[in-house]
Amino acid sequence: MAEVDQEDLGIETDERVDAFHDDLLSEYPALEGLTTADAEASPWSMTPEHVPGLFVITLMGFSDAPKVAPFVVGLAEAHGLVCFDPQAMRVHNPPDIVAPDVPRLDFCDGGIVADPRPGELPELLGQVDHRNWFARLETRPGWFMQVGVGERAGGLPDGVFGLEYREGSADRHFRVLVPDTDAMVRAFQDYAEGHERWKDALDWQPLA
Repeated sequence: MAEVDQEDLGIETDERVDAFHDDLLSEYPALEGLTTADAEASPWSMTPEHVPGLFVITLMGFSDAPKVAPFVVGLAEAHGLVCFDPQAMRVHNPPDIVAPDVPRLDFCDGGIVADPRPGELPELLGQVDHRNWFARLETRPGWFMQVGVGERAGGLPDGVFGLEYREGSADRHFRVLVPDTDAMVRAFQDYAEGHERWKDALDWQPLA
């Protein structure tokens, strides 16, 4: 990689990037200097590339990603840094830089999408799976629509979504099982657009 001239980039460096890099390698050391056996056991495809004060690029084996990627995202959040996952095309923003007065879509893996557009929701919600099993679109505190899948969402079978919405208080919390990805996404899109037709489209039941 060509040397980066930080002054030419016109941006300030941030020591939090370097602290993140140090903590990352404390958990998963650089490949250089490892024994052959330790290098084969390492999650890294190559040692994380670090440009001091600017960024860190990580490349890991596919089989290691379910364990290591959440650690990387959580560590970036702990240091107040943004983490971009090019595989999922998702930006993980630390909570303190997400505006508190706009809708936000939160995933159980720590991903946060501020003010998602309805047209983005099919792709975003397509990332909900048995590993990243939960997503919530909150419009204001206590008002949200959420979806879960699999064992942690009540032992749901494959292909079934547990869809819920809440309007402020526990007595306004409802749930429905949806065996249709398109219907689940449409409910989220209508909710994001401020329509209420999603209430009539599904057989909602009080959660209490």
